[in-house]
Amino acid sequence: MHRVASRTGSRVAAEEVGADAVVAAFQPIVDLRDECVVGYEALARPRDGRPPAELLAEARASGRLGEVDRACRTAALRAAAAAGLGAPFALFLNADAGALELDVPDLPPGGATLFMEITESALTERPEVVLRTLTRLRTRGWGVSLDDVGGDSRSLAVMPLLYPDVIKLDLRLLTQRDPLDVARVVTAVGAEAERRRATVLAEGIDSEGQLEMARAAGATLGQGFLLGEPAPLPSPLPPPGRPLRLAGSGGDPSGPLPYQRVTNWRRPTRGALALAERAAALLTGQASALGPTGMLLAAPDTAHSPARYEALRGSLGFVGVLEPGALEDTWTEVALGPGYGACFVARRDGDGTWSFAMSYDRELVVECALLLMARLPRPARR
Repeated sequence: MHRVASRTGSRVAAEEVGADAVVAAFQPIVDLRDECVVGYEALARPRDGRPPAELLAEARASGRLGEVDRACRTAALRAAAAAGLGAPFALFLNADAGALELDVPDLPPGGATLFMEITESALTERPEVVLRTLTRLRTRGWGVSLDDVGGDSRSLAVMPLLYPDVIKLDLRLLTQRDPLDVARVVTAVGAEAERRRATVLAEGIDSEGQLEMARAAGATLGQGFLLGEPAPLPSPLPPPGRPLRLAGSGGDPSGPLPYQRVTNWRRPTRGALALAERAAALLTGQASALGPTGMLLAAPDTAHSPARYEALRGSLGFVGVLEPGALEDTWTEVALGPGYGACFVARRDGDGTWSFAMSYDRELVVECALLLMARLPRPARR
């Protein structure tokens, strides 16, 4: 619950956080179809009025980020329990993935459906930790919400890897972008939500115009000052709206290597190295066209240098490269972005020829991308 309720005069409920004092508040999340409240997002700021970012920066510098993070989350859960916030309401919490890795809480009995909000930067900075944490959260009944979509194109690049239950479009960030970019973001979010049966939530609804924009973008849930300011949970709680359902389980970053996954159903082509490299060049060429909304993940074999991917770092949203030979000396490249996904795999045979194959099956491509993402060195290279 790291976010701040920034409007002057908002009332808040106080919870002590160890030696620090944190102010906790809850902003309603509303179903735009019937205007019923379906849940709340827990927000936080220091009692002394400092920006939350300052408190978190100090905690990070002193090595206490995990402690502060857990205390904030505990404060929100206690306040929610005290107010009787349970099913079918939802409760969204902002949390540091590294801290949650050390302390993944169980769902309180009879409590609200809990969602962990995560941004693209958390995944790209600590991919292995985040993917493992999300798996543990899901096994304990949590949902996953992808936050701040609209401000950074990288969020569209990593969106398929998180299997989000909720995708949060930030209207304040969208309004700062070119209309063509807005259309690209909205289209990509709509397609991913339909593919995963995820829910689109528009945040930053502070005016009637933004409410109309949210509905036009296909959002069914909304959040913002127009719909309700951060405050203590009301007593009594409002009649609950439709329960917010989880879309399903996430991806599995373990299992067979991409070469086995792709060639299990697609017979590989055999030929000289030059032919395999020509096929791989088709993938990287298409990947470069994705721009900041695309990502490239690569696991070169020992015959290829990671330097071949450096030129793409300035144009793509994310480029991640494993050490040569990391995947049993097979060669894998994955390109992923809105409306496009491809996976190239290759292996050098004993007679000096190469066996290679390409898959455009999106589910298979995402599975291969997850496997590579989970094995990236930490911190990930951006």
